[in-house]
Amino acid sequence: MKSDPTENALAALDEVPLHTPAGRKQLVKAFASRSNRVAAKAARITGEAQWSELMPDLVTAFDRLIAHGAEVDKGCVALSAMARALVALDCKDHELFLKGMRHVQMEPVWGGSIDTAAELRGLCAMGLVGTRFPHKLRVFVDLLVDKEWQARAGAVRAITNEGSEAACLLLRLKILTGDQEPEVLADCFTGILSLDGSDAMPLVTSFAATAEPSLREAALLALGTSRRPDAVDFLRDRFAAVADRETRSCILLALSTSRTDAAIEFLLGIIRDATPSMSAMAVSAMELHRDELLRAEVEKALQARSPEL
Repeated sequence: MKSDPTENALAALDEVPLHTPAGRKQLVKAFASRSNRVAAKAARITGEAQWSELMPDLVTAFDRLIAHGAEVDKGCVALSAMARALVALDCKDHELFLKGMRHVQMEPVWGGSIDTAAELRGLCAMGLVGTRFPHKLRVFVDLLVDKEWQARAGAVRAITNEGSEAACLLLRLKILTGDQEPEVLADCFTGILSLDGSDAMPLVTSFAATAEPSLREAALLALGTSRRPDAVDFLRDRFAAVADRETRSCILLALSTSRTDAAIEFLLGIIRDATPSMSAMAVSAMELHRDELLRAEVEKALQARSPEL
């Protein structure tokens, strides 16, 4: 059976000797591969290894690929991997990131076409944050109204990382004007809580009490992710105030995500003392933890349940 040269090249990259001249030669060759999968894997290795000496070669490869688009990189697979690696390597080339933020790559699919560069635009926005480009927020605003939600979500994360007062205002505006994709607003909620702290609580909790399920879930999970004591207090109070099973399940998951002592103690209390169905939901929420001590606490709470419950 004839071997597949692409699969062979991918396998060979697993054996690259990191931070050696021979390894560098092998990765540079992979950046120029006709297979975008090979180029993408080489980029991932470079970023994960923090191999900054390869940054100029990555930039050269990125420029070549973006100039030819889908002709050489279907799905923007290699370009996205290279952008992610350049961000990890703290690349300061703002022109490269601006070029990536402007890149649109329409590719045919059944019944029409799709833009496969949306994730790339968001990644390049994150890269631009770390540069000295003076007008970051201006171009982030452009990306906030991108047609593709992945690009808008990338813009939100970049704005959050920029971290200025103007960035806070942009996040607030985006939350109040809304977005068709709940994940974009979820990133907004997480961002505004990290930047504005307690001042953001009234805004986010107002969405946590909304009747629209996807917005409510996004806000509740963002409150949990924030790990703020006042957010945990809100979640516990909200759990007691609502009867809807799906909302309660989401609150338990948000509390588990927070990983704070107060939240974990509340969850263990639900496992130990609540109805069987609520107890089972709390156990399910705690399953995201891999900590053996926590798993032991869950088991102890289950064993402490009264037979009458």
